Amino acid sequence: MNASREKRKELHEAYVRELEPALARLRLRLSGPGDPQLDGSIESLDAVNEWFLTLIKERHDTETVDLPSWWNPARPTAESGVPGSGPFTSSQLALIDDVQAYLGEVLIAAIPGAHWVIYKGSKRDFRNGLTMLEVGRGLPLPVRDVVYKEAVGVVRSGREVAVDLLSSWVREELAALA
Repeated sequence: MNASREKRKELHEAYVRELEPALARLRLRLSGPGDPQLDGSIESLDAVNEWFLTLIKERHDTETVDLPSWWNPARPTAESGVPGSGPFTSSQLALIDDVQAYLGEVLIAAIPGAHWVIYKGSKRDFRNGLTMLEVGRGLPLPVRDVVYKEAVGVVRSGREVAVDLLSSWVREELAALA
């Protein structure tokens, strides 16, 4: 990220501030009978991810919602009709935002002392300035990127993604910390 230090801090604060509203939206979306239960467990990620992988395929071109703070507002969303826009509609981006907030909540519950930080790596590291989850050892975890890349694979490539991808990733990260 080539933004100034002040801008990176502003974006980080907006990201952290938006986590609770994203979780609230997800809880509201999943409040019906038979919906996945958001109990904060690693196991719950499988049902949430299965639901997410089904819903992310739907474009929702007629519904426009506020963009998450991590999305570049200069980049048009898929429903804009601008050539080269996308790959997601604003509704799909909101869905990604909601699920990544829950993934972060699960990780914070599973890893004592985990907290959100602004990543600072080498000067050429493309992740510089991104909000990531500091877990104590090693690189911070790119929570949003895991969910976003999963969605890109499904929407853009039409690839099948295992429903246990998120829970397996969390388990691998926990094992690496042990």
